Amino acid sequence: AYLNFKQGFGTQWELVTGLRTEQTVAKGKSQGQSVLNRNYWQLFPSVYLTRKINKDLSTVLQYTRRVNRPSFQQQNPFIEFLDSLTYTRGNPLLRPETSNQYKIGLNYQNQPFFSVSYNQTLDVIFENAPQQEGNLTFTTPQNLARYDNLVFELNFPLNIGKKISGFGGNQFIYNHYKADYLGTLYERQKWNWQAYWQVAYKPRADWSIELSGFYTTNFLSEFVTIRELGNLNIAIQKTFWQKRGRITLNLNDVFFTQRSDGELKYQAIDLSFRQRNETRNARLSFFYSFGNQQLRAARNRSVGSDAETGRVKTN
Repeated sequence: AYLNFKQGFGTQWELVTGLRTEQTVAKGKSQGQSVLNRNYWQLFPSVYLTRKINKDLSTVLQYTRRVNRPSFQQQNPFIEFLDSLTYTRGNPLLRPETSNQYKIGLNYQNQPFFSVSYNQTLDVIFENAPQQEGNLTFTTPQNLARYDNLVFELNFPLNIGKKISGFGGNQFIYNHYKADYLGTLYERQKWNWQAYWQVAYKPRADWSIELSGFYTTNFLSEFVTIRELGNLNIAIQKTFWQKRGRITLNLNDVFFTQRSDGELKYQAIDLSFRQRNETRNARLSFFYSFGNQQLRAARNRSVGSDAETGRVKTN
């Protein structure tokens, strides 16, 4: 069930509130034994307060309580070997995470400019909780911790003349984990910086060149410290036949820097890894649009059930 209320106060203030309630009923059996029996209600309120300063600037205050359910793969108990000494398996008894999110921000021309946000999450699902089993190391998702996250964000336009447009942004992020695991207290915190950008250059109406990418310093994710990474992507596009046709060349991760290198250290467990995915690639595409363009746009509209579909994870 969901309730929503919206009210303006004069020409400067606007309040939007909502309340969603959920009942969870879950039962599970394994080999004839009851291993899961849950039945509870939860409330998820939200409050958004906006004040318009002038025609370009506005401030926003917001609070939301959210739920993050475990995915199917996180609950799948089957074993998947990563190498001869390391494997992972799911946990069918996972509980959803719940978080309280607070944010204060400044918008410029209805776009985010500067914000400070704080999130506190309970029953945090540690995706890679490590355990030792003889000479084997395995990880399994578990509800272990409290997670505090503080983010300072600054976004800005990158518009130069009439032919160059885009945006860039920076985030300063603080992550703090606190958990009781394997008989001891795990508590770690770390700051990191992340930058991102997207810039388009249009030398002519039918040509465009776009650069996009990101960079982040070392950051903490649960038990794992991930080393710095980033990428740079280039897209070149030519349109023709009154924009019904277009050819696009995409060059992704040009310098092959979007890699996952990190380490996991906890008690007697000392694990390092290097992961290389096929992120550097080139793709040449041709598109042609048939039929009525207005009908095509109408088919792209979203429906009210999209948000609920996102909350119920099936992968």
